[in-house]
Amino acid sequence: MKNYLFAISTIVILSMVPLSFSESGSYDLEIDEGTFNLAYSFDGEVISMDIDKELPSLLIGTANVDESTFELSFPSELIGAENDEFIILLDGAETVYSIAHTEDTTEISFVIPIATEEIEIIGTSVIPEFPLGVLAIMGIVSTMAIMFSRTKLMRFR
Repeated sequence: MKNYLFAISTIVILSMVPLSFSESGSYDLEIDEGTFNLAYSFDGEVISMDIDKELPSLLIGTANVDESTFELSFPSELIGAENDEFIILLDGAETVYSIAHTEDTTEISFVIPIATEEIEIIGTSVIPEFPLGVLAIMGIVSTMAIMFSRTKLMRFR
């Protein structure tokens, strides 16, 4: 009888232990003058993360991926989408996702299949989309052009 209880209790205990352990961590993404902290959790490894400014997207390279739920938390100012309608591609194939917002953070989660190597999260805007320095230079040039055109007009009258 004791052997049966021992066997049953061992099976129950082992069934509570997950067979795969998800890696959770954070990645410091440096873009121009700023650093953004991106927290993630899934069963695999993150190799790198980068921003594609032309396609407003976040690219994530992964390795040793087992099927699990990929959870990513990032500052809302990093990448955004109108009406939270992101496009998420896993090795080029679109997938469904869930999204949540807390204060200044966006949290996205989706199922990631085994052996996925690239995740692309496409939005409608990405930081820095239009740096303030460019706006200041454009303002100064515009002001000088207006002043110059007015002084030239005064001379010809």
